[in-house]
Amino acid sequence: MALLEKYLPRCRIFLLDGEKFRTNLFVLYFDLPLKRETATETALLAEVLKRQNWTETSKQAEELYGALWDVSVVKKGNRQLLLFSMEGLKTVAVEDAISFLKERILRPMAEGRFDEKTVKRQKAILRRKLEGLQDNKRAFAQKRVLEETAEGTDYAISGDGYIEDLEEIGERSLFLYYRNILEKAEVKFFFCGDKAEKSKVLSLRQEFPGKVPAIELMEQEQPKNGPRFLRETAEMEQARLLMGFSADTENSHRQAALFLLNHLLGGSPDSLLFQNIREEEGLCYDVKSYLEPMSPYLFVQAGIRTEDAKKTGKLVLKAIEQLKKEGVSEEKLEQAKENIIRNYDGIADSSWAMVDFFTEQVLQGKPLTTEKFLRQIERTEEADMIRAANHLELRVVYLLSGKEENHGEE
Repeated sequence: MALLEKYLPRCRIFLLDGEKFRTNLFVLYFDLPLKRETATETALLAEVLKRQNWTETSKQAEELYGALWDVSVVKKGNRQLLLFSMEGLKTVAVEDAISFLKERILRPMAEGRFDEKTVKRQKAILRRKLEGLQDNKRAFAQKRVLEETAEGTDYAISGDGYIEDLEEIGERSLFLYYRNILEKAEVKFFFCGDKAEKSKVLSLRQEFPGKVPAIELMEQEQPKNGPRFLRETAEMEQARLLMGFSADTENSHRQAALFLLNHLLGGSPDSLLFQNIREEEGLCYDVKSYLEPMSPYLFVQAGIRTEDAKKTGKLVLKAIEQLKKEGVSEEKLEQAKENIIRNYDGIADSSWAMVDFFTEQVLQGKPLTTEKFLRQIERTEEADMIRAANHLELRVVYLLSGKEENHGEE
């Protein structure tokens, strides 16, 4: 499915087989370490770059190319990606599409500055966006439990930025930060289209010359503190209970086992948590487990009544213990594998899904094909899943509930 470049220049180019699609997809991102001191600048950059000459650029993309383009920030584990994308019909010459994308990226350098009014306006918009994140209680609770579970590591840093850091960012400092990114940051470029266009795509490398040293990826050491219990309040009727666990993701085989464990525990409607807590006990409105991409964490979340928090938490831990001691039937294990394989088989039907999957593999230094990934799932045995369950360590129990409630939970 993917043709991966063999070398590690500063600009790495990945060609994905997209011959069956009607459109070409171009995705270029600057691969940045997620740091507290730069997270807000990067988030603001995306907003400013997207709005620089917005009307003119959007009109050009639509009229000349029939294309959709965007600038965004994506968090992947402890990486923050400043992402430029363009999707257009294959009737548009690849050279023209790449030229359009390059101009969007490099134009600020030609102008020598960012527009002061644009920066000021986008700061205000980003501020409102960050303030508005608290209105989505499910997303807010997920963000908070990740911060607490990953405390002391870069995984805990928000890729959306921080309100308190906005004030000190000016158009000049933001411009200098972007110039530094253009000159030094690692670049990953994905092209999902016809393989015959390879030579045209590779020409993009000339814009970002140089090489970067191959760095062995080191897992950040997790603090060895016991589970913490946190409660916060907000204007809401339904409470959200979340539990954060550290997990073993040392290699691809163990990641596959964790992936399967997540599916069996709470990743599907026939999972243990859904059947035991929602269907049998009727304790929650919803319950599921999920993995944070490119991180060593598994989370369980449930929508509950506040008075059911303690009982629900105990049942989650009981379900994990059940998997450790009893495992699962061969039928359930095979059904889980089939469900995962069916979901990932669909990656080849979406150019965006292909780019997202391979982005995570490349960032982890594991440029796997989906076929190899699914073979790992197929080879995972019950003992591997049980071993993954035994490596789960509860780190945080987090409850977000209404302000007027006070049931004295411990």
